Amino acid sequence: MMEYFIDQEKYFYLILLHFYAIICVGGIAVLAIGTLFLTYLQYICGIFKIAGYRIEHAININIRQNITPKNKNLMNEGIICAVEIHRQAMKLSNLLVSIFEVLAFCLIVIVVACLSLNLFQVSFLFYIVIYENPYKCCSRNVCILTKLFSKIMPIMPQL
Repeated sequence: MMEYFIDQEKYFYLILLHFYAIICVGGIAVLAIGTLFLTYLQYICGIFKIAGYRIEHAININIRQNITPKNKNLMNEGIICAVEIHRQAMKLSNLLVSIFEVLAFCLIVIVVACLSLNLFQVSFLFYIVIYENPYKCCSRNVCILTKLFSKIMPIMPQL
């Protein structure tokens, strides 16, 4: 949640507009990156299909029946071209996988950090509820469960 150093009741609608703008821009960015990634993936698959087609048709049926040095050179050139296309597709797919690995690693680090901070905040709130205001709990059962939970969690230092 963002903290604004203004009167939040007076500028509620502007703050809400700011929040919705952030959500929309972030959603559009995620959608655009995902679409671009899928487009690159389809492009690489198309290159592999082209390379496979060229390899299959490099040795034509008519050429196999009449093998001359000229036909042999045509077959070799077709295979060389197909192998070069396949090599370029492999380089591009390795590049795409390495970029995806870096993005996935960054995402995992951010998710783990956010989850750790949120769990720390929850444990701190349980500490405040149990030890500073034990009689303000909603019911006796909730207090018992939170006390049990606090025994499992390490004790927080005094502030």
